[in-house]
Formats: sequence, C-alpha cells, structure tokens
Amino acid sequence: METIDQNEIKTATPGSSSFMFQNSPSMQELLLKPISKDNPIVNDAKIRRLYLQASSQQWYAPQKMNFDLPVDPDPETCKVWARIAEVFYTLEKMGLNVIANMMPKAAGKLKSDEVVNYLAVQCHDEARHVFVVENYLKKLGAPPVYNYKYHVLGQAASMGFYRVENWMFSTLFSENFASVFLRRAKAGRIDPFGAEMCRYLMIDESRHLHFLHIVLPDVMDRLSLMGKTYVKAAQFFIMKFSELVSRGLASDAAYVGINRRDMLEEIFENVEKAYEGFGVTRQFLRFPKITDSGVSTATVSYPSVN
Repeated sequence: METIDQNEIKTATPGSSSFMFQNSPSMQELLLKPISKDNPIVNDAKIRRLYLQASSQQWYAPQKMNFDLPVDPDPETCKVWARIAEVFYTLEKMGLNVIANMMPKAAGKLKSDEVVNYLAVQCHDEARHVFVVENYLKKLGAPPVYNYKYHVLGQAASMGFYRVENWMFSTLFSENFASVFLRRAKAGRIDPFGAEMCRYLMIDESRHLHFLHIVLPDVMDRLSLMGKTYVKAAQFFIMKFSELVSRGLASDAAYVGINRRDMLEEIFENVEKAYEGFGVTRQFLRFPKITDSGVSTATVSYPSVN
C-alpha cells in the first residue's frame, strides 16, 4: 500500500517568511488556526496544514520538467504507450471535471471552508496532470483525445444519492489506481520523458491520498446504513468496470513490462487496507475477481478494529 505519512505535516516554505513561521508562536497561531464553521464534520486543522503543504509543493510543468527529453525511438513502443496514455489522459481529464463540479458540494456537506482551500489546490494539480499527459501524447505522435467510452466512470462517481460521499470513496480508488499505475509504469519499459512525468505526478497523487485518509474516517462514521449500502454498490461498479477495461489493455501493458493482474491485485489490496483503517467492522466491499474472461465477485471481510 502507498505509504501515507500520518505525522504532523511540515509547512515550511522557502523564503524569509519560513523562519518567522517556524519560530514565532503568534505566526503559527495566525497561519495554522482554521476558519471553521460550526461543528465541521472533518478535522479542519489537519486539512489547513495539508493546504499549506500542497501550496508549497506546486510546480510549473514547463519549468520543472524537461520537455526535450526523448520518447522511445521504436514506433511500436510509442504506439503502445500512446494507447495506454490515452486512457490515463481521459481519467485525469475526467477527474479534473469532476473535482471542479464537486468542490462546493463537498465543502457544504462537510461544513468546512478549509476543504474549499485544499480542493482548489488539488484541482490545480489535476489541471497540471492533464497538461503534462496531453503533451506526452503529442510527443508520442498521438493527438490527446478524451475517450467517452470511460465517461460513465465519472458519472458513477459523482451523481445520484450520497454524491459527495460516493465521490470521495471513488476518489480513494482512483487515486490508488493512479499511484500504483504510475509507479509500475516508471519501473517498466518507458522512455525518459515518460519516466520523469510519472515521477512528478506521483508526488501529487500521494498528497491526494493523504487528504482522503484525513477525511474519510469521519465521513464513514456519519454514513447511515443506507448510505453505506449505496456507496458499496457504486464502488463495486467502478471497480468492476475498471477490471473489464484493463483487460483490453493487458497485452499493451505486458509489452511495456506492466503485469495487469499484479497491478489490480495491489490496487484492490490498498483499497481494502484503507477501509480497514477506517474501522469497518462488518462485511462491506465486494471486489471484482480478476479473471481473463468473465467477472465474478469476491466478498472481503474485515476484522474488528478496537
């Protein structure tokens, strides 16, 4: 599972103000004290710190990345990465559209102004990811195209009842998916530019997971039985659809050194451990069984958490 640092988040930023911030109690009180509504559902203090960390870690892609780095000289390898990157581009663009739509809804549902600040920065992250991946596709000789075949994922993640809760739990799956994919892609047979792209995008994805690990335990605690049932069904659909789609890319993934089955098993295990960490004490998620033909289901049981 991706390592999530649960310690206090470092908020030091470059420049002279960093010294004042770290050594002045009054400055810490000024900058770290959240502006909370009455009875926020989430931990506003941790989210405010994460907002400061996210702001200090913003990077300007044309300056940070070397866009002159080459892609693979083999045309077939470029075609394979273009097919894989098109799916990733679609998912990132979908994520950008969904987070832009869900920001005010999440802030209202969670009764937290700090969530607005943090999600605004994460929205910028998603826009940067779209920009980087679309330019990777251009370097591979493929036009960036949003594939509407996957559009149903965005709809399933952000529509219907309990839309805020469903979106956040869906994001837990999608961020784990992105993190595992990027790490395996970087370790696979990828070109120098693609490897650098994966490295920088992974930094943001890790922080996105940190946010979810802060807010989702509180969201889970307040979900009714009906809400949990709805989320459970929606999450199964998203994971099943992802398993089905990944089958169509299995040969391409293997060509560049990514084992589709191993990747999905790691993603599902990460999600399972996350729910376990939220204190789920009854049978909850149903995970699609990873098969080469047909999709069967497996029920995952969680041990009690004291």
